[in-house]
Amino acid sequence: MDILAFMSLQNYRGFSRDAWLLVVYSFISWLGGNVAWFIFPFYLKSLGYNYGGIGVIFSISTLSQASVFLFSGPFGARLGYKRTVILGISLIFLGRLLQVLYPTMTLLVAGGVLIGVGMAFENPSYMALLSGEVTDEKRHYLFSLSSALGTIGSAVGLILAGFLQRYLTYREVFSLVLFIIPVRFILVLFVRSVLASSEKSLKLNRKLLLKIGRFALPSALIGLGAGVAIPYVGLWFNQRFGASLENIGWLFALQQFIMGLGTFLLPLIADRLGSVKTIVLFNGSASLLIAAMPFSPAFYIAALIYTVRTILMNIVNPIWNSFMMGFFEKEERSTAMALNNLSWTATFGVGQYVGGRLFDVSLTWPFIITAVLYAISMLSFWIFFAGRETKGYKTSRT
Repeated sequence: MDILAFMSLQNYRGFSRDAWLLVVYSFISWLGGNVAWFIFPFYLKSLGYNYGGIGVIFSISTLSQASVFLFSGPFGARLGYKRTVILGISLIFLGRLLQVLYPTMTLLVAGGVLIGVGMAFENPSYMALLSGEVTDEKRHYLFSLSSALGTIGSAVGLILAGFLQRYLTYREVFSLVLFIIPVRFILVLFVRSVLASSEKSLKLNRKLLLKIGRFALPSALIGLGAGVAIPYVGLWFNQRFGASLENIGWLFALQQFIMGLGTFLLPLIADRLGSVKTIVLFNGSASLLIAAMPFSPAFYIAALIYTVRTILMNIVNPIWNSFMMGFFEKEERSTAMALNNLSWTATFGVGQYVGGRLFDVSLTWPFIITAVLYAISMLSFWIFFAGRETKGYKTSRT
């Protein structure tokens, strides 16, 4: 492989002003989101909730998100992607406000519902906005750029949360998201409004649903597996090895920084290996590593395994999204993305509840179950798409 071509950034040039605004939006969104994601379980623990109680809060929020994914794609097409993203951000802000100001079980759950609904409106329309800013040939580069900057933003958020908890309470650190979310709102205001009028007449016929289903089944299996173990890994490190929040925060941040840098280069790997082989190779390897985690004898070994696993599992997300978008016409994309997200989110919500119950009785079995589900997911993905490999930007929509 020509190393100079591999490291070249020329494929990331020439994007529009709105594309760059959306990339910056990704950075800010992931920064604030990971401040909240990292500190929230510890915030809930400090309020006296066990794994089971935390799982209930997580799963209700996620299942609320899943239920709205049923119609958020067509809704965004009718209302306009920009307006729908703004609506989603507003609901997320209100949900976080409730969780900061009124941390009773009822209002924590209510806040979670608002956040879940807001994310269901925001995500598909954001992806549709981003997809509309670039040609098919450059889509996986823009998706990767957005993901890379977002991943680096999440690393900054994790470091910030881990560092500030030394000086502030969990609640005070968590409340920082109330100052970050409005920045997302401002950025979207400067993006041109897009009304996808062609999507108003979109019909969900059997052929389209079957096409979406081929992506939805592997996504659902990954979501179920991820929900069982991943939301509780920070608490697991703390309970199993006595690791401090600052050390855990730096560990998670290191993963994000490496993923952010690697995501810039992954489209070039996919161009050579093909999207399907890249996805199966990376996610399949991650399945083996997550199974090894609970048998780690020391924190640093477990941390190394988890770091490599996380990178392999998540770095291919923009390749997956771009590969999927290539199978759909422009008027189908927000709906396809929403329904695919529904499959992941619904099972993730179920997995969160199951995982919370499992971790209360075992610190090992959740990881084994996750590994098995990941492996089945990649087997199904290979069966569906091995004959539709893409190299050099060629994708079949049939």
